[in-house]
Amino acid sequence: METPICAICAKTGVLCSACETKLEKGKISALDVELSKILYETGLEGAGFDKVIERGDYAIILTKKENIGKIIGKGGENIRNLSKRLGKKIRVIGAENLQDSIRDFIAPAHVSSINTVYTPEGDIIKRIRINGADRKKLRMDIKEIQNLLASLTTDRVELSFED
Repeated sequence: METPICAICAKTGVLCSACETKLEKGKISALDVELSKILYETGLEGAGFDKVIERGDYAIILTKKENIGKIIGKGGENIRNLSKRLGKKIRVIGAENLQDSIRDFIAPAHVSSINTVYTPEGDIIKRIRINGADRKKLRMDIKEIQNLLASLTTDRVELSFED
């Protein structure tokens, strides 16, 4: 199982010096540590993850595509258990490719395009165009979605809707 902390730390619940250093330097979060421990305790073998992004009531678990089903579990059983234990609503998305991650996160709404806009000031904006009819399918507020997607990249993120 691949997690942000080593297997011994996940098993014992006590961080070794290497994992403690990662936590202190901000390379991993307390939620990364907590989820690693929970996955080990529940015996979700092979259900590793790369990172957890926390924003308010939501936790987004970034993982490899092949781990998504393992984390969600049969009938969503595992994700309901994780949500209850973490006290947050959880989304699980693949982390291999930024474009795919954005599409997974926006689903079930349909993303028609993802454009990169370069401003004269030197900023980079990821503009995500969504079909206007799919606005109702979004599971979160537009500002929350923009903030969460911005945490996946160093660029600013804007959502726009096509009519």
